Amino acid sequence: MNSSILSLSDRGQITIPQEMRKMFSVKHFICKSDGENIILQPLQTKDEFMNELEDAEKDWEKNGGLNLSQIKKKYNL
Repeated sequence: MNSSILSLSDRGQITIPQEMRKMFSVKHFICKSDGENIILQPLQTKDEFMNELEDAEKDWEKNGGLNLSQIKKKYNL
């Protein structure tokens, strides 16, 4: 688990370090608290999901796909 010390700006903003931002391909996060911790969870918007789905469809049309047995073999399921 990566950790960093972050500073809160006068406007209440915190910058997430670039190395951590690169770990997620989303631009929106859910911020919540469990009473002791602040928790950020990646949130994929509808537009981000649709873009990813369109890219996957184009890739499928170009390269084909795997059937269930091929997926099981590929991922050792």
